[in-house]
Amino acid sequence: MDNFDRPYVLLFLLPWLVLIFIHYKKRFTTGFFTLRSDRNQIQKNNFFRIKNYFRNSIDILYYLTFFILILAAAGPGKKYKLKPNLTEGIDIMLALDISGSMVNSYDFLPNNRLSVSKILLEKFVLLRQSDRLGLVLFAGAAYLQSPLTNDLTSLQQLIKEVSDESIEEQGTAIGDAIVLSTYRLKDTSSPSKVLILITDGVSNTGKIDMETAAFAAKTYGIKIYTIGIGKEDSQYEVNFETLAKIAESTDGVFFRAESPEILEDVLYEINTLEKVELSGKPLEILETRFPQFLFFAFLFLLLATALKVYPFVEKL
Repeated sequence: MDNFDRPYVLLFLLPWLVLIFIHYKKRFTTGFFTLRSDRNQIQKNNFFRIKNYFRNSIDILYYLTFFILILAAAGPGKKYKLKPNLTEGIDIMLALDISGSMVNSYDFLPNNRLSVSKILLEKFVLLRQSDRLGLVLFAGAAYLQSPLTNDLTSLQQLIKEVSDESIEEQGTAIGDAIVLSTYRLKDTSSPSKVLILITDGVSNTGKIDMETAAFAAKTYGIKIYTIGIGKEDSQYEVNFETLAKIAESTDGVFFRAESPEILEDVLYEINTLEKVELSGKPLEILETRFPQFLFFAFLFLLLATALKVYPFVEKL
């Protein structure tokens, strides 16, 4: 019990305490609720001692009854706070570059860029328990690896199985990857639609250029977070400037990940940027204890009444 619906009722405990104090000062020689006589002081046998004991108990039971009734009137209970249901969550497509440069680069040793990206994407998926996520892989062409799903365990397994051999076509078709991801996101009812694009190269193939694809994503309210992975002075050409423009045009953010540690920080930052809001304030439920208090009040009242029945009744 940690809550009272009507705490002001507890003020009635003050006169109750005064009554007990007065009764105590009189050393319980006279009854407030029972009739007493001087004969009880004269009789010394055990039977009368027992009668006096039970007679004194009657007042105590009445006091307890009034005490419990005051508590019951104050509305005792226990308060529970329930978290509201989350909103529908965010729909997120992950577009991962698996071209040869992601495997053959030397700046993420002892691992390569692809293996590091896979490990960190698996961790990122674990952080998005209330969302639907999907996966697009691209190199010289873009392919859907997983549609939007709540089955994050299966998605993690798919990410783990990704390799540079998953797509035969060589090159980097970033525009195609954006369009395919946009197609999967455009008709969802999610309050927020996000594409996370991880690539280390320049878009040098594909049917659609990056700018046109980004414009299509913007039209459907899709934000693109672009992650340029790798160092600019590596053996493979990069184009971070275009990636930054794509992110900016869709109200997303561009990140440069020049090391595994930075890439991990980037994914955690994206996780904090795209948080699901609660649909409302926590719901408070009060579990009332009124019936239990009332039960004990009537139980003590019944006992007090029973003690006033013969053979404990006082005869004048």
